[in-house]
Amino acid sequence: MDRLSATLIAEQALVDIAAALGATLDGTSEVRITNLCTLEPGEEGGLSFLAQGSYAKHLCECKATAVIVNQRQERPEGFEGTLLRVNNPYEAWSKALDLFGQHVCWGSAAIDPTATIHPSVQLAPGVTIGAGVEIGAGTVLHPGVTIYPHSIIGENCILHAGVVIGADGFGFAPPSKAQDGLQKIKHIGHVILGNHVEIGANSCVDRAVVGATIIGLGTKLDNLCQIGHNVQIGMHCVLAGQVGIAGSASVGNGVQIGGQVGIAGHIHIGDGVRIGAQSGVHKNIEAGKTIMGSPAVEASVFRRKFAASNMKPRS
Repeated sequence: MDRLSATLIAEQALVDIAAALGATLDGTSEVRITNLCTLEPGEEGGLSFLAQGSYAKHLCECKATAVIVNQRQERPEGFEGTLLRVNNPYEAWSKALDLFGQHVCWGSAAIDPTATIHPSVQLAPGVTIGAGVEIGAGTVLHPGVTIYPHSIIGENCILHAGVVIGADGFGFAPPSKAQDGLQKIKHIGHVILGNHVEIGANSCVDRAVVGATIIGLGTKLDNLCQIGHNVQIGMHCVLAGQVGIAGSASVGNGVQIGGQVGIAGHIHIGDGVRIGAQSGVHKNIEAGKTIMGSPAVEASVFRRKFAASNMKPRS
């Protein structure tokens, strides 16, 4: 199982999961589920979900053993797993996470005895480290840093004051009945920081719903950055202050992002992209592009539009 895209659970019979979720089985029922996983790529023995039709294109290549879908979803050619048909897939996925996932628990110690911390790590006063955390050689944690359980921090990282690694992402399922209110999506994944990552003061990197949120080798984040659940940031990227990246977005290698930039979820930023300050990115960006503005466009287009808007009419 790939921990980047899946999280282990206690083994369950698929028929028992279907009964708990009120789902109708379409496909083989005599299988066991050992993990909860992302739709793309999916994992053998895994349960995933498809809530929005725009992601149906990933279902035909999904390797998950079972996928929660709505009642009308057609079985695509190439998908050999079992479909669990329900009225509200997102709500059913939330229930599966709640029933079968192993959730974050804190002990009473500021530094949990099950954490694996290299002797060369420097821990400032007020640091809190949860169960199962791994921290590599030469890493420095400044005052007030909080590392949630099962996070993995590489070697020679620097986490400045107030950084939080591994808190829940922002996710809620709309209820079937409005009066029931929003249903919290439990986050049972983890965070992985590569070697030589530096994260500025009061920045947050959220844990994945399942699998991992990843910050790649040598990437640097300024103060007050917010990295959502299941985001993947490549190697040697630079993010200026107050950058927000919503859940499940992916950022390639060598990307440079200016301050006060917002990046929508579920989009891909290619390698070597440069994003100007105060931009709003709402769609995929090809490798090597320089973009600016909100909504963000190629820099040359933005400059022409900006110049035209500031031209004074001749008197």
